[in-house]
Amino acid sequence: MSTSDDRRPPWPTSPTAVLLGAAVRARRQKLSLNLEHLSRLSGVGIATLSHFENGNRDPRVSTIDRILGALRCNLRELLEEAPALPPHSGTAGGYDLDL
Repeated sequence: MSTSDDRRPPWPTSPTAVLLGAAVRARRQKLSLNLEHLSRLSGVGIATLSHFENGNRDPRVSTIDRILGALRCNLRELLEEAPALPPHSGTAGGYDLDL
């Protein structure tokens, strides 16, 4: 029987993944795209996109590249447009999050 712990990734997500996920969400919303539309444009599954945007998954470089292509920007542009993450103190996935 599967438990919620069985669905966790085998490694913790990184603070960088949290930042990238927030940046992708902001860009997607700026372009008025929903997850389904971005999924069709990028070829990345809706669940994967959702996990990535929520900082619950460290994406592969090839996945980031497909998402960037669908969002019509490069990594630098994406990060320049990224919203500032609110200050947070605590841990997530074993990482200290004093940002």
